[in-house]
Amino acid sequence: MAEPLSVRDRFARRIAGEIALSEHPGQAMRVWRKRFRLPQVVLSKYLGISPSVISDYESGRRKSPGTATIRRFVMALLALDERNGGTAISAFVRLMDVNLVDLNVVLAMNEFAIAMKAREFCNRLKCEVQSGEDLLDRNLYGYTLVDVERAIKELSSEAFMKLFGATTERCLVFTNASNGRAPMIAIKTQEFRPSLVVLHGVGEIDSLTIELSEQMRIPLAVSKITSVDALVKELRSITPD
Repeated sequence: MAEPLSVRDRFARRIAGEIALSEHPGQAMRVWRKRFRLPQVVLSKYLGISPSVISDYESGRRKSPGTATIRRFVMALLALDERNGGTAISAFVRLMDVNLVDLNVVLAMNEFAIAMKAREFCNRLKCEVQSGEDLLDRNLYGYTLVDVERAIKELSSEAFMKLFGATTERCLVFTNASNGRAPMIAIKTQEFRPSLVVLHGVGEIDSLTIELSEQMRIPLAVSKITSVDALVKELRSITPD
């Protein structure tokens, strides 16, 4: 019987698979490099190539990478992260194994191959911005739509981390959010925080909710889309250009 794959190997396969299966593998490489917070110059030095080579792949100027190139790229990401204390690997590993969809906590979730500005995302969801207007030029690389009531009842602090999917550079959208206080308090207890929070199905926004968003410098918006079904439909139609 074959030995089970280590967590590191499973994670490597996940990254390599996303890149290889992407319609734009160079853009997928860029997304993963940024998720590991590695500058092109650092990655290229480790690989022994010019930064322009990585830039050419990421921009699509160079033909799609082959299997061997993808493998070297992925191994370099992991090795450099381990050299820096393994922060990215540790964070992603905690996100990999719990199926929150089965708990009916996550109603929709997606990762973007290319970035989308938080401002554009808010426009798509017909949002009124409550705080952090000056922070809406941030890039988003995905979203998670969460049922707040179920999340509070079902999720431990560690499981809450899995709402971030593959990256914290995403929007957490909370439905059944009441006055918005519960999700913001939950976020405040976490090591990692989203780039944008959108509330849906709220009444009057609690003043503490806005205060917390300002303290954490997380832009906060309220979606005016009427139903959860319509919200899910709109989210699933979002494909950054």
